[in-house]
Amino acid sequence: MDERIDSFGYWVRRQRRALDLTQGALADKVSCSSAAIKKIEAEERRPSRALAERLAEQLGIPALQRAAFVQAARHVQAVAVPALDHPAVEPTRSQAGSARPPVAMTTPLVGRAEHCAALADGLGHARAGAGQVVLLQGEAGIGKSRLIQEAGGDARRLGLAVLGANCYEIERSIAYQPVVELAAQACAALTPAQLRGMAPVLLAELAALVPALAARVPALPALSADFPEARQARLVQALAQLFEVTAAARGLLLSVDNIQWADDASLRFLHYLARRVAALPLLLLCAFRDEDLEATPELGALIASLRGDAHTRVLVLPRLSLADVGALLSAAATPLGAAPDLAARLLQESEGNPFFLWSQLHAIGEATALAAGERLPLTQEVCDSVRARLARVPGQDRALLEIAAVLGRRFHFERLLTLCGMAPPAFLGTLEALVSRRLLWQEREGGYCDFSHDKVREVVYQDTGPTRRLLLHRQVAQLLEQEGGGDAHERHGLLAEHCERGEDWTRAVHYLGLAADHSLRLFAIRESLQWLDRALALLDAHPDAATAAQRVELCERRGAARAQAGDMDGAVADFQSVIGAARAMGDPARARDVLIRLGMAYRRSDGYERAVACLDEALAAARAGGDERQVADSLYHLGTVAWSNGRNDLAIAYHQEAVEICQRLQLADLVAVQAFHGRGEAYFAQLQPAAAIDCFSRSLELARAIGDRSYESENLMMIGWACTGMLGLGEHERALSHLDAALDIARAADLQWHIGPTRIGRAHALAALGRAHESLAELEATLPELEGLRLVRYQVMAHDAAGGVLLDQDKPAEAAVHFERALLLAGSAGIRYWLAREQAGLALAQVRRGGAADRGALLSALRQVRDHQETWLVPRCLEALAEAALAAGDVKAARQHARELLALSSRGQLLALAGVARRLLERSGTPEAA
Repeated sequence: MDERIDSFGYWVRRQRRALDLTQGALADKVSCSSAAIKKIEAEERRPSRALAERLAEQLGIPALQRAAFVQAARHVQAVAVPALDHPAVEPTRSQAGSARPPVAMTTPLVGRAEHCAALADGLGHARAGAGQVVLLQGEAGIGKSRLIQEAGGDARRLGLAVLGANCYEIERSIAYQPVVELAAQACAALTPAQLRGMAPVLLAELAALVPALAARVPALPALSADFPEARQARLVQALAQLFEVTAAARGLLLSVDNIQWADDASLRFLHYLARRVAALPLLLLCAFRDEDLEATPELGALIASLRGDAHTRVLVLPRLSLADVGALLSAAATPLGAAPDLAARLLQESEGNPFFLWSQLHAIGEATALAAGERLPLTQEVCDSVRARLARVPGQDRALLEIAAVLGRRFHFERLLTLCGMAPPAFLGTLEALVSRRLLWQEREGGYCDFSHDKVREVVYQDTGPTRRLLLHRQVAQLLEQEGGGDAHERHGLLAEHCERGEDWTRAVHYLGLAADHSLRLFAIRESLQWLDRALALLDAHPDAATAAQRVELCERRGAARAQAGDMDGAVADFQSVIGAARAMGDPARARDVLIRLGMAYRRSDGYERAVACLDEALAAARAGGDERQVADSLYHLGTVAWSNGRNDLAIAYHQEAVEICQRLQLADLVAVQAFHGRGEAYFAQLQPAAAIDCFSRSLELARAIGDRSYESENLMMIGWACTGMLGLGEHERALSHLDAALDIARAADLQWHIGPTRIGRAHALAALGRAHESLAELEATLPELEGLRLVRYQVMAHDAAGGVLLDQDKPAEAAVHFERALLLAGSAGIRYWLAREQAGLALAQVRRGGAADRGALLSALRQVRDHQETWLVPRCLEALAEAALAAGDVKAARQHARELLALSSRGQLLALAGVARRLLERSGTPEAA
């Protein structure tokens, strides 16, 4: 009997294997390269007629079939491949042991001409460098996966690279799972030279996701200890660049099927990539079930967002018509295809769903007769249609199918063989029978198998007895543990799933925690929270599954993840629970550490009052416990919060005490590094740059001794700031030198938290050196990066710097825009950082445009910053007050403010500030100006 397939390459490979030939051996026989044979079998190359004839001879193609073989070699359409007729090949069990073997049918593509044309158009655009996003939308079984396969074949024939991944329900909590598969394929497809064209720090992030990459590109730098948002942004950038490099070589089709089961991190990345596609030689093809949109808000938001893009096309797949069903019957040529009114009856039963319809045809093909008027052996429901097919599967075959369903996704045949415990010959016969029945399918290379459709998997899984299902999950988990190796992220996620479904609660909790850790390392916060939520919910139901200490640790980890995700209420609840449990367990150190973590989480979200409350409590606990090192640590964090919120008076006291403790205890660790750095910041805000530089230099020395690149960069940056004008010594060349050194370290380690403020400091130094154009360009490039990282504080600083440069260029209207934006950002975030400086900057811009400034508001701001010893904000306030007074004709007040500014500059040796004061005195007609 002939088996119809869609691949000439499959015919070649099947004959070659039947003759026990390797690709290299066949290549030698037909006088071509083994690479050519590999491409022919993969459908990436069509052989010449002469080569096809040599292949026919060496593969032993019977004379009666050689013409068809050669014709198939030169054409793309489906070909009929005869069953092997070679003495060395044994028949499969379906051929030898079955009274009536199942009818083998391929699935003709009908009713999709318009959709195929749209995909072909998308591939054409991608090939021309104008990428598109195509969203395939439709119900289960409507043909989305088949269209993806068709697009893949077309892309290969056009010479495009093809990357594809499928999402599985059992893996929907495993962060980046489909993206990891795509990235692994891309890494394997690119040469080491192409990979090395990417930045090493980006390759290092990719290697954390795709471990095999490290072997292909050795000596990658260590991952930086940057803050999570920066590393997450870097990982997304690295993935996008990887696919861009892949596309740049020869164009790319990148497909993801069943994205309704994609994890949240993958959906966010696909959204990011989709927005960049228009300028790339790339077709991004995503398929999803529309009935799952309401149940998956993240997917709904993605689809809604992408629909509005000009380069996005949505293809909704309708059900088949009566004409389509008739065409399908003609193409399929089933034994019962001539039954009266069969097309109409099939349409009525299947309602035009191709998968339902094809299930019916399989059942018909296995039936012995179909009398006129007899009801078709399937119902309208897909589960019934699948069950009708499964009812004819022999018991041993069905048992193997159940194991495959419990595996839950694409699997290697070795894993299935190990679990079933069958002898290899029997296993192969069973596997071939299931493939013949179109319940499973096998990949061309690699030994991987999968279900023909996810609905088949679902029905088989549901109909497997609960006890057998539970035991099978335990067996799968045990096998995964024994296998080890591979991608730990994926393995731990699967182990968590199988242990939980196998009701092995203790191991389930263990692996849920490991899966959460891996997700957190990949900055997939929501996925991490899902794992942790499941672990803690499982412990609520089964308290004996973990110890009390393990439960507390899980709760603390969830609190940290919630804080990182911005769920402060949830974080507070978790941290408070941990603090209470730690105290009950007699572990005050843990309670104190968690208080600090909670306080700093509040600080990161600009919740300063709550941050101070937590850190005050941690400080009190450290003092009560007599742990001076912890006291210094708590003081540093309190000082940082106070300094960030415009309370430098408090910051000075906190940091000074922390430094004194470190000196008394002769600490040279991270606590000491932080203490001296914090004291330097407080001096800097007090407008004492020389003293600040001394502290930063000591912190820099300690940081280098312990190898802390982050604080090395930050201390160099702050020394640079302390050398700038207005806020520092006015030694601009020295400032630029230190800032450049800091920037080199920050970029090498990709410390995004430091890159922004360092570039802003460089802009100040460049402007002071007369390079205003370079200064504004630096700020223009920096601002979007800060916005992407949501660093509001540094956005305020960047707008302030731009406003200052534009004021110096006598462009007050443009300067006002930046100061207004800074005030709006600070107000929306509820922060007081540099607030008075921005108010004074806006007042200066208004006065220089001929307007009036609110001198009362400026005086109020001046009093406030003086009360809190934020002396670094005083100069801008005094300058604005002096100019506003001059504009109002109040020369006396202008002189007073200018003299205050001159005295302030003399105290701190601030040369640039002294120059501003003298110019103001000169404008007011004061002899002191000389």
